[in-house]
Parts: sequence; C-alpha cells; structure tokens
Amino acid sequence: MSVRWIRRPTSRREYAGALIAAGAVAVGVGAATFYLVRLLLSREPLEATGLTGPRTVPPGGSAPEKEGGA
Repeated sequence: MSVRWIRRPTSRREYAGALIAAGAVAVGVGAATFYLVRLLLSREPLEATGLTGPRTVPPGGSAPEKEGGA
C-alpha cells in the first residue's frame, strides 16, 4: 500500500465476491470430507489371523516354520 492509498467503504460487489469465494471453499471442503468418509467406510474389516503377538526371530536362529507346512 502506498502513502496515497485512500480507504473507501466496501461495496456490494466486493461482498458478493467474498461470499462466492467462501462458498467455493466450503463446497470444496465438504466434497473432500464426503469423499474421505465414503472411502473409509467402504473398506471391509480385516480378519483376525489368530496370532497373539508379533513373530520374532530368536537370536542366532531362523524364523519358526509354520505348523503343517513344508
């Protein structure tokens, strides 16, 4: 802003522009939220694997073999 900047009252056109910009932002946020919620709710639940804890490798050894497998 310069030293010679003159303040003037806000016009209806500026209010309308701000209203349109705010509405566009609101529609964008609403659409993104709807998309993310729809995406998260459409996922199928994971089945339990039956393991009680993480599989670990003993020091100096190899991973235990599965039961009934080769």
